[in-house]
Amino acid sequence: MDMLISIFKLLGGLALLIYGMKTLSTQLKKLSGSKLEKILTSVTNNPFKGLLIGFLITVATQSSATTTVIIIGLVNSGVLSLTSSIPIIMGANIGTTVNSQILRLANLEGNSLITLISPATIAPLLLVIGLIVLQNGKKQKNKDIGQIIFSLGLLFTGMIIMVDISSSFSKLPILANILSGLSNPILGVLAGALVTAIVHSSAATIGILQALSTTGIITFSTTVPIILGQNIGTCVTSIFASIGGNKNAKRVATVHLYFNLIGTIIFLIFIYTYQKFIGFSFWNNPIDMGGIANFHTIFNIVSTIILFPFISLIEKLTILTIRDDKNDDEESEEKYLAELNKLDDGVTKIPSIAISNTVSVITKMSELANKNFERATELINNFDNKKFERIKQGEDILDKFDEKTTKYLVTLSNKTLTREETIKINSLMRIDSEFEKLGDYSYELAKVIEHMEENNISISEIALQSLNKMFTLTKETFGKVTEFLQKNDLDISIDIQALKEISEKHREKYKTQHIQRLKRAECNVDSGISYIEILNVIEKTFDHCYNISIELSNIINNKRFISKHEYAKQIHKNKHKQLTEKINTYNSMF
Repeated sequence: MDMLISIFKLLGGLALLIYGMKTLSTQLKKLSGSKLEKILTSVTNNPFKGLLIGFLITVATQSSATTTVIIIGLVNSGVLSLTSSIPIIMGANIGTTVNSQILRLANLEGNSLITLISPATIAPLLLVIGLIVLQNGKKQKNKDIGQIIFSLGLLFTGMIIMVDISSSFSKLPILANILSGLSNPILGVLAGALVTAIVHSSAATIGILQALSTTGIITFSTTVPIILGQNIGTCVTSIFASIGGNKNAKRVATVHLYFNLIGTIIFLIFIYTYQKFIGFSFWNNPIDMGGIANFHTIFNIVSTIILFPFISLIEKLTILTIRDDKNDDEESEEKYLAELNKLDDGVTKIPSIAISNTVSVITKMSELANKNFERATELINNFDNKKFERIKQGEDILDKFDEKTTKYLVTLSNKTLTREETIKINSLMRIDSEFEKLGDYSYELAKVIEHMEENNISISEIALQSLNKMFTLTKETFGKVTEFLQKNDLDISIDIQALKEISEKHREKYKTQHIQRLKRAECNVDSGISYIEILNVIEKTFDHCYNISIELSNIINNKRFISKHEYAKQIHKNKHKQLTEKINTYNSMF
């Protein structure tokens, strides 16, 4: 009965340890907001910088899984290259060893100063301070800091409980038999990988080993293969995070797996070859918490030193493993819809990455909507049934984009968000809807032209010239909207404002000229109706492009404009000179 109670207490300590780690990681991510993403994207072609950033972020968040998931999200979005991600992953693997070095403090013994800073003394203090800050903090930031302090206290408390209870297991024959069996390198590696995969935390597996080490019944021979195995098991988190992502996202997870797998193989070969022919004097000696922490650190540092010069080869290996499809360059519905895989519900736990992925998906919507409009305008000069069907297909794809993106953003809006993230999500919902409507109007334009083709309705050469000019103006605006979405450059909003004002003047001029042609009987009623319908579609297309420009400006300015009038007024007031120059430039072009 006493043993059963001890097992429950041990599991309770493990639960506190894991919960403390998870909560600490979550709160640190929340407190940092989108800073982690910005820091990671600062890595270009400097692998040493990537290594350092991966290490520092993992130390700061207490979780290599967090760093890896963020990297997968950034690579999936196209923000970070696969090459740049490899040294970051290596740095993250080294950073995660800091956890075990912190946990070894739970077994500190010595003078009064060491006792004073040991977890046994600090843990209850952290819990008290964290709870006070958490309960009395008025600002959310202060409450988050309180939660971080409290989580750290839970982490140490869990470790202390595990260490205290583990002593009662030292005389259990069954435990000794199990552990001795794990000295077999293959079984030890598999056990370490399995436990880590189950708890989704290499730090927790190391914590369990460190707690058991206080019993004196686990040796170097038992522990080494388990530590090697947990490095493989921790890759499960990144593999799950990459499911549904694009090929490069899957390659990032594969890089993480290959790094730990190759490192494990190298260590196994070296350690057991040396042990067979020469032998480690300490091999069958009990291992302590510091020894576990040190071997874990040595493994990741040495693996990085060995593999760091071969980053390009690791990249080639992952590309060979996750190959490109032969028809990747072909335009198809499947290719576009594959972009929706970026909207992974698992990534909503990190709003900054989820938002970045959504922007990437909406950018693809923008490209498709732009392409659909161009196809529709080409029909006026040369109607093609195949092209018409592709426009319909494109409109259907945009509908699917809108449906999936809207649901994803609604899910994301229910998470704990900053004010900036809330504004971004609300604006992205509107932008998503605007692109869906743009798809509708491109298809409507195509149907007007199809009606003209089926009923032999033609328009005059001068009317055709005016429509082609309006098409060119609209395509220029479409391009600027996509550029605005990609670059987040407020100056592009001035281009869109100028194009809108020019299009309005041209549209009114062309409508007046059309009325004059009707009066002179230079065109018939049917062609006149089609002409006006096309101009109306162009007007609505411009309106939706303008709405997108407003929402993108809202995101950059971190505020909301009340109306289109207020938005235009602000541009005229603050950017009058630039706007005038843009209008003059576009007037000379169109």
